Amino acid sequence: MNNAEQLTIYVAEGDRVVLRDENRAQDKLLYQALVDAARQSGIAGMTMMRTAVSYGQRYHQVSVDWMPELAMQMIVVLTVIDQPEAIARYIPHVQALVEYGLAIKEPVTVVHHAPVSPDGLTQPTQQFIPISDRENPMTDFERLTIYVGESDQWHGKPVHLALLEEAHRHRLVGATAVRGVTGYGKHNHERIMLLGIIELSSDLPMVVTLIDRTDKIEQFLPFVQEMVEGGIVVRDAVNVVHYCG
Repeated sequence: MNNAEQLTIYVAEGDRVVLRDENRAQDKLLYQALVDAARQSGIAGMTMMRTAVSYGQRYHQVSVDWMPELAMQMIVVLTVIDQPEAIARYIPHVQALVEYGLAIKEPVTVVHHAPVSPDGLTQPTQQFIPISDRENPMTDFERLTIYVGESDQWHGKPVHLALLEEAHRHRLVGATAVRGVTGYGKHNHERIMLLGIIELSSDLPMVVTLIDRTDKIEQFLPFVQEMVEGGIVVRDAVNVVHYCG
């Protein structure tokens, strides 16, 4: 799968959608509807990750995963990697389903993947939801991906949390922080950290993602460079295929 694309979708965990057909209306969690739509669109597979710290267009408060009262506001990240034609079939469903959220598309190089059947991907068996006519991507958006350790500090606060709070203060569209389950980095290169082993789980990797228009990213970058001392920051252009909120 040399010619592949990655579609990344950011929505709130508790968001719901009402799906209607000729016989009934069904209320469903949005991320479940997105997974079902992906399957019916012939997408080979999808991954969903729950963030550790996040905020978005609908829920502007910075939410953390250890606060149960904010659980439904946490951002979930759904990732699809497939052939461009399969992604193209799926995007209109995303646009029709997601009222508050963000979806970005980018080309990727797949160096290994599981074998597929000789017939390729399964074609969708039915029209899942009305197709949106919003097809032109917005190309003046950029993404900052920041890799830090969970124990990295900024003025007495975890740097991943400080980054999200600063992004929120600067009114960036949204931000997420995802906790890795294992890894090592500049400050813990002698040991591989493991989730679930208490003495090794205090400095797991955190991946902070910020997406907004180029001018907003440019304005925010100096703060990132000042705050991140022991990590790495990647900046790249992205095509936003859906943005509401």
